[in-house]
Amino acid sequence: MKRRLVFLGILTMLIAATVVATLNPGRSEVSLASVRLLWSNTIRTADQPGLVLTRLSASEEMKLGADLLQTMPWAEDPSAEPGVVRVAQPMLPFVHRGNITYHFHVVHDSMINAFALPGGQILVTDGLLGFVQSDSELAEVVGHEMAHVDLRHAVERYQYQYRLGSFVELLHRLVTMPYSADQELDADAEGLRLAIAAGYDPTAGATLFTRMQKEFHEPAETPATTPGGEITHSLGDALESYFRSHPPSEERARRLRELADGAKKRQGGQKP
Repeated sequence: MKRRLVFLGILTMLIAATVVATLNPGRSEVSLASVRLLWSNTIRTADQPGLVLTRLSASEEMKLGADLLQTMPWAEDPSAEPGVVRVAQPMLPFVHRGNITYHFHVVHDSMINAFALPGGQILVTDGLLGFVQSDSELAEVVGHEMAHVDLRHAVERYQYQYRLGSFVELLHRLVTMPYSADQELDADAEGLRLAIAAGYDPTAGATLFTRMQKEFHEPAETPATTPGGEITHSLGDALESYFRSHPPSEERARRLRELADGAKKRQGGQKP
């Protein structure tokens, strides 16, 4: 009972951080997109004590992931899994959490998708395998999902439920919703690091997401031409991004392109 009260107190602080970040946006010249980022960072910082106190051991996390895998509704395609393992294998030496054992699965689903469960369970749909056009593109996706495990994003979605029950976890997810999209960008960057370290083409991720933007008919960003339009555009983007779990493909492609360009420049500077 005492532990539950402690974590309810932490959730209360998270809610308070959300309110403070909303009511105190900072200087007037800061864009609403910047306010949303400040909001997200404030909540993420406030969330850290609860995540540390509820942290699972590596063995607990891997057991949780294996149990969750049994609840997945898709049939697996064992014949396609060696190809994914082959692409993932060169990235494994570069993960930070060496006490996690990774397992890769291909599931029958036409959706272009991949996702990570706690404890290193990585699932890729055969729809995605039919969409990627190179090992480097597949490596970007698999590396992204490995990063969700390595950065603890995957297990953090279940920690409160594992320790304190479903109701507390529901509250936690609602309060921390603003930074789920930021975690996707973090995983993009870390997945790119893994892919580059393993020798894959660093430009493949940007190419893949540009193609995804067309595949899913995502509209391109259109800059506002008036001050009033800028305010309306920024407000709409801020509200939409609160409820969006993944950033737009255009934004992800742009960020990956910038990171790849930076990596190329650093590599070029290291040459004799």
